[in-house]
Amino acid sequence: MRKIIQKKLSAWRRILWLAWCMLGLLVVAFVLSQSSSSANLRILMRLGRLISLVGLATFIGSIFELRNWTKFASALLKPLIAYARLPQLAGVAMVTAIFSNNAAGSLLAGSFAEGRISRFEMRISAICNSYIAYISHSLRVMYPIIGALGVVALYYFAMMFGAGLIITLVAMSICRLRPLSAISSHHDPSEHPSIPYSKKLDSWPQTLKKSGRRSKEILIRVVCITIPLYILVSYLNKTGFFAAWKEFVPEIAAPFFPPEVLSIMAARLGGLISAAGVASELLHQGTVNSAHILLALFAGNVITNPIRTLRRNLPSAMGIFPPRDGLFIVMVMQSSRLLFALLFILMLIGYLHLNL
Repeated sequence: MRKIIQKKLSAWRRILWLAWCMLGLLVVAFVLSQSSSSANLRILMRLGRLISLVGLATFIGSIFELRNWTKFASALLKPLIAYARLPQLAGVAMVTAIFSNNAAGSLLAGSFAEGRISRFEMRISAICNSYIAYISHSLRVMYPIIGALGVVALYYFAMMFGAGLIITLVAMSICRLRPLSAISSHHDPSEHPSIPYSKKLDSWPQTLKKSGRRSKEILIRVVCITIPLYILVSYLNKTGFFAAWKEFVPEIAAPFFPPEVLSIMAARLGGLISAAGVASELLHQGTVNSAHILLALFAGNVITNPIRTLRRNLPSAMGIFPPRDGLFIVMVMQSSRLLFALLFILMLIGYLHLNL
């Protein structure tokens, strides 16, 4: 039954993907037909630059990951694990989360079921794992974003990584404050041997082949999703749509959420790369600044995180951990992300207010 449902969902996804590609092709054909040859040439040149930067950044970033040049992350975790006074199995799970959060969660859930770690330690470790996995995942996808937005993307990821580090330190500090009697075999290495997570490296030809395949997958998404949005935003800006839309935005919110910001937020529903492509075009046209782009990305996170939670995070966590523990872990994780996103939004609004 499950396989039948999955086949039906896959068929619907293919149909929706084809429908979107056809719609995007129509949008591109319409916009280009409404513009002069010189305007179309400028658009195509900017698109060529965007595609080149995204493809090159993705290719280089994939080499970094596949050659395991980010393995220093496991060394950085060791002092944090010691600080939190976590049992060694929890430490192994955190290192595993760099590569697979589901595998790390399964290790914690199995250890808790066997009585080798407490519920409290399982929850703290799982919350920390979620941010470790988020950073590891972001390192894989941030390269095309940096290729599209440059320094603005560095600000965005630095703020997100900083928030994750703060939450991890808070969780570990809470864990450290528990009484010694509540620590599960922390000083017994023979019972819970530390088994490092090993990852076999591919050969250089295999690395280059996989990096090329990843770059191709990202570029297909850019061509099918980002480019139609990119061209449509350029056309709407040229026709004065954004200027007319400002009349409908409340006066108090207009300086912080101009229609250009709303268009980036809407593109965020299609993914971070799509939002970065739209933001790149608006930044190039000078209609938004870096603070506006960051504001749009964080506001987009507030909108998309609940959707992602219900679709992916919650079912996965409740399938790996006992249901009430899975619900607790996801709620803490998503609530903390939401709070930091709202904090960053308020900071950016304050910055824009002082610089108006």
